[in-house]
Amino acid sequence: MARVTGVKALPIIGLVFVCLGLTGLIGAGVLGGLELISSRQARANGVIVDFAVGPVVEYTTGQGATVQFRSGVRSTSFALGQRVPVAYDPADPADAAIDGFLGRWFLPGLFGMLFGIFLAVGIVLALLGRMLRPRLA
Repeated sequence: MARVTGVKALPIIGLVFVCLGLTGLIGAGVLGGLELISSRQARANGVIVDFAVGPVVEYTTGQGATVQFRSGVRSTSFALGQRVPVAYDPADPADAAIDGFLGRWFLPGLFGMLFGIFLAVGIVLALLGRMLRPRLA
């Protein structure tokens, strides 16, 4: 089996990047869809009471129960005592998130951005390889 090198390898590398990009974009869509259909539909105002790996947020449910949860989002944009909106599941108040891009949409957005770049690079490499191959033959 002959090795494929140089310009001839560009379409193959491009195809790999396109496949990775499409797979990641599908993952981003799934993550976004799961967040859209999540049962965290109730809203409350919370306050950041501690930082342990991520911000620890305390809020009061509509039924008057005080709940704390640890947000998985680690960001320097949060400060101790800061008030933040909270989205939570009324049936399971511990299932909560900071209601905003960082709290709910960061992971799907990150996947979409990163794998969108993979897709774009893959398309460029594949097209570049196809355009340059006839000139070199």
